[in-house]
Amino acid sequence: MKFILVWLLLLAYAVFFAPGSEGSDPVMDNVFAGNWTAIDPLVLTVFNSLGIFPLVFLTILLRNDRWKWPAWPFSLAAFAGGAFALLPWFAFGDRPAKRSLRTPRWILRILQSKIWLILLLIMIVGNLLTLLQGFSLTAYGDAFMESSLVSVMTVDWFILWWLSVEAINRFYPDVKNKGLAWMPIAGPVLVLLLDKQSS
Repeated sequence: MKFILVWLLLLAYAVFFAPGSEGSDPVMDNVFAGNWTAIDPLVLTVFNSLGIFPLVFLTILLRNDRWKWPAWPFSLAAFAGGAFALLPWFAFGDRPAKRSLRTPRWILRILQSKIWLILLLIMIVGNLLTLLQGFSLTAYGDAFMESSLVSVMTVDWFILWWLSVEAINRFYPDVKNKGLAWMPIAGPVLVLLLDKQSS
């Protein structure tokens, strides 16, 4: 029930309440124009992280895809829809069902490998290096109020963070170092990397 409620609130926020200019979206215009230097590094880092989060969910969900609804369509849809795509699966798709793992063995081997997990961490750290260019919380706040893209993606980012912690708690309840899952994006990957039983 909580996932459906969050999903409905997210939809309502995106459609009715997200701040932003009524005309063209300044951040979206710069994204489509490839004008990255005009975007604050923190805005750019959050934007890029929304492309990394789905890889984290693919890793967690496909390693545990034994449930009533297949996880892979929702995980792939998260690349375009973020939490909008994942919340319905968390609400309904994880209902227990007696079946074997759906994920092909060769994909499972990749997702369970330390090399894959380390590669994810490298991507996460590489994205954070964008912040070394200098960033401004004030500039981010201005972008949040002026751009519906930034306002919605910010809320989406926080929900994805929460869902990643929920996923670790659900599928790996007894894993060591579970508290690391609260570290945004990298935390769930570190939990899997450091715990041998999660492989």
